[in-house]
Amino acid sequence: MASATQNVIKLTVEEAAARRRALDSTVGSLLIEGMELESGEREILERHARGEIDLPTMRAQMDAYIEAHP
Repeated sequence: MASATQNVIKLTVEEAAARRRALDSTVGSLLIEGMELESGEREILERHARGEIDLPTMRAQMDAYIEAHP
């Protein structure tokens, strides 16, 4: 079982950079619109950007977070 700090997805440098740019762009777009992610949402996205979780896991965790925090 992977720990919270262990990458489960082997990312190339390029993929890690692309994920970071996508996350930063998303956060910036939200801020421009006057919205902000909750810390729990941001952490889930950060874990995906670091390669700790894959896309289906990220989606499932976001869905669960949103369901638990209406």
